[in-house]
Amino acid sequence: MAVKNFYKDYVFISLVLIPIPFWLLLYIYNGFQQIEDLKLFFTLILLYPILEEILFRGLIQPTIAKQFSKNWLIISQANLITSALFVSLHFISHPPLWALAVVIPSITFGYIQERVNHILAPITLHTTYNAGYFLMLG
Repeated sequence: MAVKNFYKDYVFISLVLIPIPFWLLLYIYNGFQQIEDLKLFFTLILLYPILEEILFRGLIQPTIAKQFSKNWLIISQANLITSALFVSLHFISHPPLWALAVVIPSITFGYIQERVNHILAPITLHTTYNAGYFLMLG
């Protein structure tokens, strides 16, 4: 797959669309949350995801992949190790259940990075997932 065409990948498109039913259920239940602090909102949906993906999927995961090359089904050891680190760092600022809730998204971000080999793919997923989460749950 050409790097410039990652957004045409059917798996990438599916991963962008998968959370929509969940967000719709949250909307029906909660409606949109009032965004009181726009600076904080954009920090949470843009700045943190971009920095986290550059660090974890752009630097850490490829570095680990040089040492660990086995896959478990379709998930690489490098992705699992990177995701374990990603989740463990979320314990610093999140309650335990919310920190653990980032396991599946983290593995997803790592998988799409390896699949399309373009950092914009996990950044796009991470920013859209965060946007949906913070718009619905505040």
